[in-house]
Amino acid sequence: MDGTQFEDFVTTTYFSGPAERCAVQNGVVAVHRDHLGLWNNGAALPSLTAVNGAGQGDRRHRALRKNTYE
Repeated sequence: MDGTQFEDFVTTTYFSGPAERCAVQNGVVAVHRDHLGLWNNGAALPSLTAVNGAGQGDRRHRALRKNTYE
């Protein structure tokens, strides 16, 4: 490690829009279920800052997920 510190918020589900925006605006790496696979497959946690705030799908994808699982 190079001594760099960062904050992370990890979940096995998805973040709400406001929660994800808050994390990104405050420099917190929001690792949701889509990014857990990257981390689990060997990506260094700091490398996930490149995809922070992305990957939860577009409006249609989120609606389909909501109708399927909620």
